[in-house]
Amino acid sequence: MKKAITLGMFLILNLFVFAGCSNSKSAQMTNELRFSLKGISSLTLSYDEEKITIFESDSDALVIKEYMTENKSSYYAKVTEGNESIYISEGGKPFFKDGFSRYIEVYLPESYRENLTVTSTNGDIDFSGMNLDLSMLRVDNSSGNIRLDNAVASNIHLSSTSGTLYLGNIEANQISLETTSGSVICTKLNGNVIYTSTSGSADIKSAIGSGNYKANNSGDLNVVYTEVNGDLSFFNKNDNITLTLPKNLEFEFQATTKNGSVSTNFQQDVTVNGHTTSGSVGSNPTITVKVETNNGDIEVTQ
Repeated sequence: MKKAITLGMFLILNLFVFAGCSNSKSAQMTNELRFSLKGISSLTLSYDEEKITIFESDSDALVIKEYMTENKSSYYAKVTEGNESIYISEGGKPFFKDGFSRYIEVYLPESYRENLTVTSTNGDIDFSGMNLDLSMLRVDNSSGNIRLDNAVASNIHLSSTSGTLYLGNIEANQISLETTSGSVICTKLNGNVIYTSTSGSADIKSAIGSGNYKANNSGDLNVVYTEVNGDLSFFNKNDNITLTLPKNLEFEFQATTKNGSVSTNFQQDVTVNGHTTSGSVGSNPTITVKVETNNGDIEVTQ
């Protein structure tokens, strides 16, 4: 009995020792991949728990560098190549992942102009060292943050479940922003915006174009438009909407709140009928601005 207890304690002690050693490891570069993007129209990078950082390549080649705390070929990225596509996904992991970590560096040629998709489940996705000019950009994340400083594309789709979208200057014909419990912090949006959130806030400091914004549960919407060329629609179920419009904009206006207040600095152009404030601003309005909350205040100024 004593021998069994002693042996058990010895095994437990060794587990702690080895776990401590494993946790002290630092990730080293273990794998490097290079691809020519000539003729490639679709590039996809898909990882699970890894942070992905994208840099501008100093050559015409796409370079993927994988850093890991344990070097095994079975942990290297899996690659599927088609006639015009490259799909890169994570390799294997140890069964007991304590102490194992991996992160990815991507060096993308500035000359690449086609479709790019990047996904991660629990790792940050960081484009802050790269200016993008693409046909299409799609970035999906679950629990990590997305950082994107400068991006131009025909279509941009960005989504995060519980991370924050940190955005700089984003320009596209169609811009789709989706969050569940995450927030959007943006310097400038230029395009037709479709924003959907369950319980995250949005703070957009400058916007050009048109948009449809829906906060389906909670989270403030703060948006400043410096130029409007299409209709604007805002809905927030349980929080506030603060909207700033260009000074000389002419528009049809309607604001409705069930349990909140509506305030504007063009009160002389609107009338109040129950829960709805509406009217025409300017002598020749060409667009419509609709704002609605269930349980929140509305503030619209020019």
